[in-house]
Amino acid sequence: MLGQSELSILVDPRLPSKIFQGITTEITGEGDSVAPLNDAIARSDREIFAHYAVTPDWRTLRQFLARLEKQGIGINFATYVGATRVRRMVLGDGDRQPTAEQLDRMRALVEEAMRAGAMGVSTALEYAPAPYATTDELIALAREAARYGGIYATHMRSEGDGLTSALDETLRIGREAGIPVEIWHLKTAGRRNWGRMPEIVAKIAAARASGTDVTADTYAYTAWYNDLSAFIPPWAHDGGNARLVARLRDPALRARIRKELLSASGNWDNEWDEIPGPQAILIGVVHKASLQPLQGKTIAETMR
Repeated sequence: MLGQSELSILVDPRLPSKIFQGITTEITGEGDSVAPLNDAIARSDREIFAHYAVTPDWRTLRQFLARLEKQGIGINFATYVGATRVRRMVLGDGDRQPTAEQLDRMRALVEEAMRAGAMGVSTALEYAPAPYATTDELIALAREAARYGGIYATHMRSEGDGLTSALDETLRIGREAGIPVEIWHLKTAGRRNWGRMPEIVAKIAAARASGTDVTADTYAYTAWYNDLSAFIPPWAHDGGNARLVARLRDPALRARIRKELLSASGNWDNEWDEIPGPQAILIGVVHKASLQPLQGKTIAETMR
């Protein structure tokens, strides 16, 4: 239902890591999909492409899929077009709202991807710049996907304390856009929310009974994978990674980030508040050879 092999499939088209698990079909594109792509995004994400030793020589989804067809692949593959990606294409990584003309350009990018074979439009609303998007913006993009029989798939705006309002937003998008909804990796994150899953499932069942086409999936493990930057509040991401790093180097801003991180309040999904502490974070991937000794250790172990 949701994989992340859009770049690794260019490294080893056989995708043995999936085949060995018995996976024969994968759907990707969680918010920031592999296409569309422009030069600015390619430059901004150059470390990711360098990590995989992949040259981003496509610009549209049609071109990306043509590259897959030319090289051959070991599994069935499909993708959504990400609302985050079309936002980055038109607005960049900043905290800003689109004009009517810019929203039309974003809708056109969704249409282009749908015509190329996208499954629908997706969101990952916890991760900047996605939190800057309003519900109305998402409805407009979802309506475009709906015109071509697409699905609205989402990593909701919150999976913790704000889960109920995030679910309400998701159901509203489905109703007002007239589009089927798929909720990815449904969970009730954080100690304060343990035991709430029957309530959430009942809310989804009630929406289905009232005529909303909504489904959800879960994953069968207790850990999740993310960038460390996901712990940082959305405002600090405004403008992209370079601006984020600059803010982290500013003592006053770093103190503000730390204060918000350690507080249990705020209007963002604070994932740090959902884990026991640094002993619960395992470093799985590093991009610099000098950091290789840290791979496989917890954050707590690196502090000893």
